[in-house]
Amino acid sequence: MRRKKEMRRLADALIAQIRVPVPADPEALLAALVASVSEWRGREVVLHREVFPPHTASGLWLNRETRDDIVVDKRAAVWHQIVIFCHEVWHMSREQSETSHATAADGPAALRTDFCLADEQEADRFGMLMGQRLRALIETPPDPAPPADGGADPQGLAGRIGAALNYRGNRR
Repeated sequence: MRRKKEMRRLADALIAQIRVPVPADPEALLAALVASVSEWRGREVVLHREVFPPHTASGLWLNRETRDDIVVDKRAAVWHQIVIFCHEVWHMSREQSETSHATAADGPAALRTDFCLADEQEADRFGMLMGQRLRALIETPPDPAPPADGGADPQGLAGRIGAALNYRGNRR
């Protein structure tokens, strides 16, 4: 339960920084997401797109001294790259919270050399949560707002439904 709340808070924080026109171009949305994560991390996050070998990972996070590198499979669709990217962001957030609880005596340790299934499933959930929330920015709203002047738009929703049903008006 606690992790779900953490996921929602992190998702809210990252999405709040994103400024793209709706419907957003998926590439522009991904670039805005990378910028938002950089701001949240307080350092540069660089996205790389590479081909991964078959039946292996589709994403990778490299925690460098001065920046974070996230590599996603370039063969994936852009919306899927967003989910993969966010999966790796969740691993960042977990490492960040675990490091903040560590003491100086703990010393350096290799990060994520083991792949706990529960951790991977948790990161998958966060990636899918972000993908679901961000997808709303990519898709066009189904019904545009009615004209401000209140005038009847013959190509409005009712007009489009009538045209689709070959409606020709009242016959008397």
